[in-house]
Amino acid sequence: MLAFAWSWDEGRPDSPNDSAGRLAASLSAGIGGAVATFDRGRLHVAYRPASGYPTAVRGWRPAELDSGRLVVFHGFFDNAVEIAGQLDAEPSDFQRLYGLAVERWGDEADRRIVGEYCAVQADPGAGLLRLSRSPLRAPPLHYAFEGARVAAASVPRALFAAGFPQRLDRTHLADSALINFADAEATWFEGTRRVPLGSIVELRRDRPRELRAFYDLAAAPEVRLASPQDYVERAAALLSEGVAACLAGSPKPGATLSSGLDSPQVVAHVLRHLPEGQRLPTFTFHPEPGWDGGVEPGMNGNERPMVEAFAAMHPRIDPHFTDNRGAGHDHRWPEMFHLIGGAPSGLCNMYVFHGLFAKAREAGCDRLLLAEWGNYTFSDNGAWAFPEYFRRGRWGELVRALKRRASDPRSLPRKFVALCLVPFLPDRAWRAMMRVWHPGQSYWLDLMTPLSPAFRRASGADRRFRGAGLRIDRYHPRSRRDAYRRLFQNNESESAEIYQAFEQMYGIAQRDPTAYRPFVEFCFGLPTEVFVRDGEQRWLAKQMARGIMPEEQRANRRNGRWDSDWHLRIARRRDAYLAELDAIERDPELGAMLDVPRLRAALEQFDGATDLDTEKMFPVEFALPRGVLTARFVRHVEGRNAP
Repeated sequence: MLAFAWSWDEGRPDSPNDSAGRLAASLSAGIGGAVATFDRGRLHVAYRPASGYPTAVRGWRPAELDSGRLVVFHGFFDNAVEIAGQLDAEPSDFQRLYGLAVERWGDEADRRIVGEYCAVQADPGAGLLRLSRSPLRAPPLHYAFEGARVAAASVPRALFAAGFPQRLDRTHLADSALINFADAEATWFEGTRRVPLGSIVELRRDRPRELRAFYDLAAAPEVRLASPQDYVERAAALLSEGVAACLAGSPKPGATLSSGLDSPQVVAHVLRHLPEGQRLPTFTFHPEPGWDGGVEPGMNGNERPMVEAFAAMHPRIDPHFTDNRGAGHDHRWPEMFHLIGGAPSGLCNMYVFHGLFAKAREAGCDRLLLAEWGNYTFSDNGAWAFPEYFRRGRWGELVRALKRRASDPRSLPRKFVALCLVPFLPDRAWRAMMRVWHPGQSYWLDLMTPLSPAFRRASGADRRFRGAGLRIDRYHPRSRRDAYRRLFQNNESESAEIYQAFEQMYGIAQRDPTAYRPFVEFCFGLPTEVFVRDGEQRWLAKQMARGIMPEEQRANRRNGRWDSDWHLRIARRRDAYLAELDAIERDPELGAMLDVPRLRAALEQFDGATDLDTEKMFPVEFALPRGVLTARFVRHVEGRNAP
C-alpha cells in the first residue's frame, strides 16, 4: 500500500497534515507490516506491503531516477527479467525498473509490463504526477487534487490524512446499492477519484486532469493453432507460466480450492513448481452443520467431498476446510469499512473469505492463490456458441450442444428458442416475452436492491443505471465480443478494494494465476470451438483436466454455490435484523432511501428454510444485507448512532 502527498506551491508554509508520519499512521491498520516513510520538502510518501509482497519495508525509499523523477511501485512485476534485459537494468528493483521503462517507452511501458500493480511517478521539475494501474487486476489507487495540493493513495483514509476533507458521496452510495459500478472513477467520497484498471492519470497544477486508457482486452488478437490438442497444450503451458509468476518470491504459498475445473488445475500446477517435498495448504469453505441441503438446480452446495477426493489424488496437499461457523453477512464490517474506505455491495457475499484468509494465516502462508478469472478464461462455458452456431449454420454442432446442455430440462425446441433466437431480441421485446412466459415475475434488480422506488427516481440512480446499459437479469450474449462486454459491464465492482482489505486484515497477499495477462489474452483469442466442442461446454478446461482430477469431478456439470447455507446465517439473526430495520425507518434520511416496509415484509415471511422462489428469497438474500450495509456505512462515516 502506498500514500503520496505533494504541495506544488513552494511558497506555501508546510503543513503537518502533509507529513509522511501522518500518511504512515493512516496505512498502519490491520495485521503486520511496518510502514516506511520518505520526506523531501513538500513531497511526502509512506509505503507498507502486506506479507508476501516482493518489496521489503526495511530500507525502502522511492526510486530516484537521473532525470529527477521519483517512482513508487506497489504490486507484482511478472516479466521483470525481460524488461530489465531491454533496458540494461537490475530486474529486482521494481520501482526503478518501472520508472526507466516509462522514461523509455511512455505509455507503451504499461502495455509491455506484465503484472498486478499500481504506481506513482512524480516529476518535481515539471510539476507532474503520473498515476497508473495495470490491466485486469491491480491494487486500488485513489487520488485527490485541489489548487496547489495533490495526494494519491491505495486507501481513501490516507487522502484525508493528507488534509483533504472526508465527505460521503451520496451518488455513489445509491449506485452501489443498485449494483452499478459502471463509472470506474467513482469513489465513496466527494472530491476523490479512482484510477481505472489499465489506465493512466496525469495531474498538473492548474490544469485539467488527463485520463488515458492504455489497454483494451477486446483487442486481443485471434489465436489459431493447427489442432485441438495444440490449444490444450498451449493453454496448460501458459497457465503453468502464470502460476510460476504468482509464486515468485513466496516461500510459503497457499491456494483456495473448490470442486470446479479452475482452482484444482491451479493447485496441480503449483505442486509441480514447489520444491520437491514441500506441501501445499489449500483452503475450502463448506456449509455449516444444519444446512438443509437445498440448492438451485445445477449447483453444488457442498464442495468438500470432491475436494477431499482431489486431495487424496495429490498427497502433497494439506486440505483445510472452514464453515465460517457463526459468521454472518456482516462479519467484521466496521473493520472492513475502515480498511476499504467504502462499502461496495459485493461485500455482502464475501464473508466466506474470512474463513479462507484466517485459515491461511494459521497455516503460516504468506501468499494466497485464487482462481477467480478461471470462468472468464479457460473454463468459460461458451454461452455465445449457441447463437453463433445458429448464425453460421453449424447445425450439427448446435444440435449436439443443445442436447448436452447441462442442467437444462427444457425440450429441444424450447432450448433452441431460448438460446439461439432470444439473444437477438431487443430488451423491450424480451421483457414483453418474459411477462408472457413468467407472469407476475419481478425484474431481478427490483428484488435485489434495498432502495425505495421513490428514492431511485429522485436520486437519479435509475437514470444512471439505464444510461450505463447494465443488465442484471439478462445474460444472452449474441457473440463472443458481446459476451465479454456483458461480463465486464460493471468493471471490477471494487473487488480490488475488498481483496486489499483482506490483505490488510490478515497480513497475506493474494494473486490469481488465471488472470496472468499472456494466459488471458490467449484465451480471449481462442475460437468458439475450443469452448463448446462436440456438444460439450467447457471443452478446453475439461481436456486440460485429464489426469489432474478424479473423473467424477472432471465430468461434473454443477457449479459451486459458495454460500448455500446463507439461510442459516440470516435466520439466526432475524429478530436483530427486524429491530435494525425499525431503527433505519426512524432515521429521516435512511428511512426515505431504503424500502424498509418491503424488506421487513420479506424477512417476516422468511422461515429460515431453503426456498428456490426468487420472489421470496432475493429480497432476503440480496436486498436485506445490502440495505443494512448501506445504513451502517453511512453511520460509520458520519459517526451517527442508530436512533
